Amino acid sequence: MNILAIDTTTKIASVSIKYNDNILNNKIDNEITHSEKLLPLIDKSLNKLNISLKDIELLSCINGPGSFTGIRIGLATIKAISQVKKLNIFAISSLELLATTTYMKSRLYSKGKTSIVASIIDAKNDRVYYSLYKLSTDNIKIKCEKLVDINNEKIDIVLKNIAKYITDNNLSNIIYCGNCITKFEENILETSKNINIANYSLYDLYPTTDDLINTIENISNYDNYIFNAFTLNATYARLSQAERIKNEQNNK
Repeated sequence: MNILAIDTTTKIASVSIKYNDNILNNKIDNEITHSEKLLPLIDKSLNKLNISLKDIELLSCINGPGSFTGIRIGLATIKAISQVKKLNIFAISSLELLATTTYMKSRLYSKGKTSIVASIIDAKNDRVYYSLYKLSTDNIKIKCEKLVDINNEKIDIVLKNIAKYITDNNLSNIIYCGNCITKFEENILETSKNINIANYSLYDLYPTTDDLINTIENISNYDNYIFNAFTLNATYARLSQAERIKNEQNNK
């Protein structure tokens, strides 16, 4: 299947295209120009492969959480292409994609074992987006089950919530992953020590559009991630800055 995948949830706008089993990756590192550069980046990637949108069979994107402006730009673009070209959209949250990507990199996946994955993404000011997932495989496809709704909290609260879930459910292993694992490594190690969990691992990374294509090809419940221009929504996990300011003013 020929796939066009995009991500604008961070300051890096990424485009990957899978065409005839080859994958081309392109990106720009300037969040304030996403609205100006995303479509030219898509066009540049298509031209490099000597193809056009008529050759694409599936669209894909990360629908948040992350940069509010970036998410809106990405979804507006992918929805417009979907509507015009009558293409389905495979959409997944950055946290769930992080979980599937990390699991596939882990030894537990290669051994066919189940794991709990804590996805943690930096939201600045010691706040993070996070969720917990249960990942398993039948040696052909992987299944990702969300255990905790996506939320936005202070890192200390997040780690306490994760610790409580681990102890309440008597879990034996957990993977911590995200783009702020090194930043909060001491906090994570202290939490793991306090709950006496020996089998844990840390992965500091953020998923790419290449990882997005890999997940599309390896996820078991594929249909759960399929949307169109009218059914696809963003995952924000918090109020926008304008909404927060408005609420603060109303509460004065």
